Amino acid sequence: MNVDQVIQLIAEKKLLSSREVESAKQRWFQANRVESSDIKLFLKWMVLNKFLSEFQAAVLVSGKVSALKIAGYNVIEIIKSGAYAGGVKVQNPLGEQFALQFVKDEVIKDPALNTKFQGQLQIGLEIKHPHLAGLVDKGVSNGHSYIVREFLEGESLEMILSRRGKIPHQNAAKILAIVMTAVAHAQEKGLPSGNLSNSDLILATNKNQPKGPKTVKLASALISPSMIASEVKVSPEGNIVPVSAGAGISGVKDLTLVEENFRVGKLLYSSLAGKLSAEVEGSGIFPPLSSLVPEAPEELASLVDQMVSADVSDRPAKIVHAAKALRVSLAAEEEAVSARNEEYIAVPYVPTMANIESTQPASPKVKKVSSVRPDVPEGDEEFSIKKLIAEFNPDIRDLTFLGLGSVLSLLIVSFLHLITGWHFMSLVCLIMGGVISYSIESFCKWRNPPDDAVETVD
Repeated sequence: MNVDQVIQLIAEKKLLSSREVESAKQRWFQANRVESSDIKLFLKWMVLNKFLSEFQAAVLVSGKVSALKIAGYNVIEIIKSGAYAGGVKVQNPLGEQFALQFVKDEVIKDPALNTKFQGQLQIGLEIKHPHLAGLVDKGVSNGHSYIVREFLEGESLEMILSRRGKIPHQNAAKILAIVMTAVAHAQEKGLPSGNLSNSDLILATNKNQPKGPKTVKLASALISPSMIASEVKVSPEGNIVPVSAGAGISGVKDLTLVEENFRVGKLLYSSLAGKLSAEVEGSGIFPPLSSLVPEAPEELASLVDQMVSADVSDRPAKIVHAAKALRVSLAAEEEAVSARNEEYIAVPYVPTMANIESTQPASPKVKKVSSVRPDVPEGDEEFSIKKLIAEFNPDIRDLTFLGLGSVLSLLIVSFLHLITGWHFMSLVCLIMGGVISYSIESFCKWRNPPDDAVETVD
């Protein structure tokens, strides 16, 4: 097999679009590239330039090209860690990526377990919850049943705690309040919430806004994780198939509601206190949260201690009760912070007026000034142009603007009339009417000021 045959195989299996295939050929076959016929170097170059995954390149070298397809999906890689460990990352013809997981053969062969699986699958395909990794497809490949679910890209709680140690209590409370809501929804539908480990809680990246806000998601909900194969392999025939663990159907079981709620409490505890030690994990006895996170509010610490209490009777009866208590704690803290901020609001300094002497009495006398202008005798109601001009007392600037505005309006109207031949009498009347109305209104307000008298300092 040569490089041209490999490229043809890539095109036949539709691992890349025709445009991507042509782009790869043009970039690889260059006049000065002496190793252009080396298949291994070509495939290594394709991986480095993200045309192919390492798994796809290895399959092409081995010749077991059947492993590049599962039903109508292109296989990108076998997932070996994280929430989808044992599954396969696949891509549909539209370029959308999903996680394909095989169902244990023992589950399909057992009538009772198969009935349970089919019931979960039917309900799970109908659920579209914003914080649960949804199921999108099902099928059979080479005699093995599989499910296809949303593939989440982002950081798991496990990765965040390994990187940061712990999460600020406000953020942890907000994240886990969302998780509790998602778990409550799954419980209401009678479906499992998944493993509920630090690896299953994902802060997923929005594909449309990679740098935007993250979305809290549970990766393994809706189908019992114990029904899903934990490992896959490439068969001698070149097909991807699940590996039988040999444990039989005895290993198929779900968490009870009490255990699910306890797991959520552990998620919250570890988010606040950091990754749990092997000693704490082994004993199941959690130190009081306040001893590890003294800055956490008392209500929050008390709730977390109750959720991970060794005594089941101390724990909240339902996860929705814990979610409500968590929201109350968040609201109480936000209100307290808001109140503290108000205490530090500064009152701006207002300087005294320059014409007020510093020797003025502390409580000056206040008198009411008549609403009539001081230069017009009070009680004189006789109106005359002379008095009006004297009271209005326009300055040079007012008269200049008035005159220029009138001349400019006439020039504009005359110019438009010469250019278009239209008559603008109606427009002129409309404008003049508005000006006159505004002038009369202003004059009336000035002539008859509000009843509230002006207060001045004596």
